[in-house]
Amino acid sequence: MAGPSDEEGAVGGIVDATTTLCLVAIPASRRPIYPDVPFSPYSSPRSVRRRPPLKESRRVSIDKSGSFLQLNQYRLMDSIGQGSYGLVKLAYNEEDDTHYAMKILSKKKLLKRSGIFGRAAPKKPTSNPLDRVYREIAVLKKLDHPNIVKLVEVLDDPLEDHLYLVFELLERGEVMHVPTKTPLSEETAWRYFRDVILGLEYLHFQRIIHRDIKPSNILLGDDGHVQIADLGVCNEFDGKDATLNNTAGTPAFTAPEAISSCGNFSGKASDIWSLGVTLFAFVFGALPFTAESVPALYSLIQSTPVNIPNEPLISRSLRDLLSKMLQKDPARRIELPEIKEHPWVTANGTSPLPSEQENCQLVEVTDEDVERVVTSIPKLDTLILIKTMLKKHSFQNPFPAESSPVRKYHRNARSHSAPDSYEWHHRRALSAESSLPALRESSANDGSTQIKKESPKK
Repeated sequence: MAGPSDEEGAVGGIVDATTTLCLVAIPASRRPIYPDVPFSPYSSPRSVRRRPPLKESRRVSIDKSGSFLQLNQYRLMDSIGQGSYGLVKLAYNEEDDTHYAMKILSKKKLLKRSGIFGRAAPKKPTSNPLDRVYREIAVLKKLDHPNIVKLVEVLDDPLEDHLYLVFELLERGEVMHVPTKTPLSEETAWRYFRDVILGLEYLHFQRIIHRDIKPSNILLGDDGHVQIADLGVCNEFDGKDATLNNTAGTPAFTAPEAISSCGNFSGKASDIWSLGVTLFAFVFGALPFTAESVPALYSLIQSTPVNIPNEPLISRSLRDLLSKMLQKDPARRIELPEIKEHPWVTANGTSPLPSEQENCQLVEVTDEDVERVVTSIPKLDTLILIKTMLKKHSFQNPFPAESSPVRKYHRNARSHSAPDSYEWHHRRALSAESSLPALRESSANDGSTQIKKESPKK
């Protein structure tokens, strides 16, 4: 195969490089869901410009007064995706006039994924159960690679079940939709695949297993390079490899060993399988296994040999790489260092990839990084009250006595601290006991102040 040109055009009829870029929220009903599983939404890749230092906000404002929700400088707009852990919304930053993607996650689902729910109560008191989740987020915030999506900021609402993850947005979106009648050319697939290899090598070097490599999580930049997005189901591990024992990600891209209930399996090998299915989809516009239901799909992945089509025509070296990556036995499956040196990837040695040392730098996360990983959002009612006071330049009660929403709430609801209603003191019966003598202050003729005792009225 001839060495691919760097002046390759747009992506096989799917993305036109000469087309004006714009943000389009595609309705869920029109977006392909293939096979019959939930669609992974657009994520938010970083731009190719030099990254500014990560910002750690100390004050967070939230406002629901209009038709939109505003978190700090981010104005949340239309939904652009739906994932297994929450929504993805388009967010506009008023400070830098830039659009981002804000992923709204459920902390309960994150805890469940981390295996915190369902365990026996620990013998010793533990810290915040979200600490493990926050550590994973701290790692993601420090990732810095041209082929990995950049996490900009994380907001936390301590009173609600929400985490808000702000990502840099790549407006050209996914490299392709699956299935499609217009797959990528082999030359374009070659360029994209090399970027994905470097991004995945960087993640594995940071001891992170992605677990959901697929075309919809590979996003296209304006410079023609791609970035890996959506680390929502990733796993952090210690040692040389992750030992996994459950399924995650999209069923059509799940490795055969992950479906089996025989026990633990290699995390890196499962990422290689998903990468092989992704490369298959690049050049054929379809998936190697499809079925009407997830159980039927899993059965095919486990038992049916992979059939590499004859059309469209691909090179012999690419066919060889696909067969090695889609090897059902993980012990015999090709590994990432071998993929980097494969003849198809290196164009027969004419375009070698950077070494691991050149491509990767280990990220270190300290306890301070974990503590500073999120910015807390104060309670909404308190913020609305403070904002109203500031607008009126007064620290008195900004709400009229009758129209105050807080007062109406208190009248209709229970007190936060007493079992009776909020206005219990207005209905309280007077004590039958005689009150103590009252004191009255009066001025004497000589100018001095005297305290006279006044008998209570009968």
